[in-house]
Amino acid sequence: MQPFDTAVPMDWAARELPRHIAIQGNLDPLALVAGGQALANATDAILAAMKERPFVFNLGHGVLPETPPEYVAELVARVRRAR
Repeated sequence: MQPFDTAVPMDWAARELPRHIAIQGNLDPLALVAGGQALANATDAILAAMKERPFVFNLGHGVLPETPPEYVAELVARVRRAR
């Protein structure tokens, strides 16, 4: 498995890495803090890039202390609906 932080564009990773390598990453924790459309757009972009390959969705870094718990629940629900 190859983990990526927020600096790596996931569409690049999906295109350039061999398909048998699972990828993990890389939502920007600031998108999670922002919530709403910023969170939806960032989440959807990652999910779209990883649609056709093994993938573990997670943050590029940890959850920031100021993150509203309801935004974490929103993220989890969105990812589960997409898979």
